[in-house]
Amino acid sequence: MSYFSGASGASGASGASGASGASGASGASGASAGFISTDALILNRAAVVGPFVGASLHATEPGFDKPANLALWTDGPRVEACFSELVEGLLFKTRSGPKEAMLEFANLQASNIQRKPLVQLRSPTKAQFKKQLDLVAAYADLRGDRALEIMAQMAPPMAFWSSVVGLTSHRHKKTLQLLDLVFMLCVQVEMRFKHIFAVLRPVALSPQIQPMIETPGHGSWPSGHATEAFAVATLLEALLNAVPGTGNPPNGTQNHEQLQRLAARIATNRVVAGVHFPVDSACGRVLGTALAEFLVARATGTKVHERGFDGRLFEGPHGEPLDFSLHESMNHTSGNAYTRSAGSTGVGNAPLLAWLWGEALKEWA
Repeated sequence: MSYFSGASGASGASGASGASGASGASGASGASAGFISTDALILNRAAVVGPFVGASLHATEPGFDKPANLALWTDGPRVEACFSELVEGLLFKTRSGPKEAMLEFANLQASNIQRKPLVQLRSPTKAQFKKQLDLVAAYADLRGDRALEIMAQMAPPMAFWSSVVGLTSHRHKKTLQLLDLVFMLCVQVEMRFKHIFAVLRPVALSPQIQPMIETPGHGSWPSGHATEAFAVATLLEALLNAVPGTGNPPNGTQNHEQLQRLAARIATNRVVAGVHFPVDSACGRVLGTALAEFLVARATGTKVHERGFDGRLFEGPHGEPLDFSLHESMNHTSGNAYTRSAGSTGVGNAPLLAWLWGEALKEWA
């Protein structure tokens, strides 16, 4: 189950009170919330307006299609405009025989449009998932210790990320909006992959799993929580590394281990809860990392390496089930469940994302 609901309170029109919610510390809920009554405003205008004289103010019209206009908009429309730019050109391709699916990107602004691979996934077999069930059952012993964490992480676990990097709603509004974007991207992509592979949850294979939370109503593989957690970890590391003048090694690198450990903890907690297999987390690690790298590349005009995960190779030398572990490198070029291409490819520039990225960097300087 995905936990996205808007890290910054920026998505949706309902006035979400996310991490960067704008209510003041004085107890007042802001001028826009001070709508005493429509009748009062109507009465007040009738008393003060006088004869109408037409347009009389000197207003500067914003430039046409300028990224800097994002500064004029409220959080929701700003994030949604950036998101439309982020996802334009993403495509899915499937092969039903080996149960493979690929996420591709085509730069629709280029004169010569070409599809370029970003992530390639190959599903484990049903027999492998059945073997993974033994690991899920063993993880159930940790439910008593981790119940509070598991419940807290069902919603966007921004407090957990804040505890690592000092992320705050009053100082890092644009950073939180970048996190909104990567959450939204993850949800869109992971749900499509979940639908394509249609992997059953552990509870469908054994009545003894008995999850401690309600089993989500969508496919198990890849894990959405793992995808989103590793995307956040990768994005925060890249952002902190890009802040100029913060020392060597930069703060992102200094935070790498803690960010990765937190992402792994969030992912594994879903296995403890009984709603995922460890291989779901392993795939989510690859997918989330790749999606964050794609967002950063689009925002900075850099390149990405294609990443892959072959679930059929995620087993021991004698076919035994593998547990999820951060110790396994994701940078093998071939012959491993985790792969990363040696060559890189450009994904074009995205002016709106570049503006938001630049504004987020200023928050950490």
